[in-house]
Amino acid sequence: MELLDEVFSLFSTERRRFALYYLKGAEKPVSIDELAEKIYEWEENGSCDTIPDDELQKIILSLEHSHLPKLEDATHVEYDRTNEQVRISGLSAEADVILSVSEALEQPSQTNDFVVSRLGKSP
Repeated sequence: MELLDEVFSLFSTERRRFALYYLKGAEKPVSIDELAEKIYEWEENGSCDTIPDDELQKIILSLEHSHLPKLEDATHVEYDRTNEQVRISGLSAEADVILSVSEALEQPSQTNDFVVSRLGKSP
């Protein structure tokens, strides 16, 4: 089950999962700044009015140097370093199912109430 091990490795960190959740819902490539801002918001449970520049830079650096390369290696994400644009390039059926379930359980954006209700967990 090498594929399953790879999928679970990709989803092993919250920040990488949050990046995938956001990218999966995006209809077009997003900027690294936009992705970092959304991840910060979700990590802070939506309780932020402004994002400190140093915190945003930490997230951007972790995305650029750790999370996005790992996702790129697994061919799930394309990161255009020149234009600083990120997009999801496709997920295997297994990864897509696991991502959907994990997003429903974590509920970073509270937009999956229908899925959560189907799983029997109240939001």
